[in-house]
Amino acid sequence: MWQRLAGLVLAATILGACAQRSGGYFRPDLNDDITGRVTRGQSELEVTTLLGTPFNRVRFDNLKSTAWDYLYRDSWGYWVEFSVMIGEDGRVVGKFSKRLDPVDR
Repeated sequence: MWQRLAGLVLAATILGACAQRSGGYFRPDLNDDITGRVTRGQSELEVTTLLGTPFNRVRFDNLKSTAWDYLYRDSWGYWVEFSVMIGEDGRVVGKFSKRLDPVDR
């Protein structure tokens, strides 16, 4: 009985980890071409239509903007954290991408 329970716990843990990468955080539908279409001045709606919902949002009071974060693999196969900076007017004021080292993933 305990072996079956241990197996179920292991399966749930694995599925949870996969969900973070595929459904929750990692976006297999994003690539460099799509993220390259984000331009300064686009509205929040345009960004959401193009990229979908970000996995994380971080407010930067000193910059008066919020970073919308997305995680995907670039055309070279590296993990990339792509951030779109949204200003107080709801428009893109900048974007930034960072390749992640294996320890950052």
